[in-house]
Amino acid sequence: GCGVPAIAPVIRGYTRIVNGEPAVPGSWPWQVSLQRYNGFHFCGGSLISENWVVTAAHCGVRKTDTVVVGAYDQDSPTDDQQKLTIEKVFKNPKFNMLTIRDDITLIKLASPARLTTRVSPVCLPTATEDFPGGTTCVTTGWGLTDPN
Repeated sequence: GCGVPAIAPVIRGYTRIVNGEPAVPGSWPWQVSLQRYNGFHFCGGSLISENWVVTAAHCGVRKTDTVVVGAYDQDSPTDDQQKLTIEKVFKNPKFNMLTIRDDITLIKLASPARLTTRVSPVCLPTATEDFPGGTTCVTTGWGLTDPN
């Protein structure tokens, strides 16, 4: 099913996005890297099915970009990585760059991601699902964990 990583994450230090914690390799199997044709990483996204990725509209995804799933360290590619091409980009037509409202884009992959222990989709909540105050949430992404 979705949202259950085969490799258990270690979650600690709930307070930081910048200078956060390194992930256990493979523990966030829905985290994708969006890359330009030259391999430059420019945004993250989440695999929501074997054929679809959700990301932010402000990323400015192009059909010529690449979706990389199964990656952990951007500087050290492994056999777990899959580089996938994009069939179509669906940017929310209501997106406003000035207010950053309606900041969502869906990406249809040209071929499905091969689901593995290190590549699997996240669950999406239902429209009526409730998240009460105090619910622990985790943000994942690509970044530096050492300020130096």
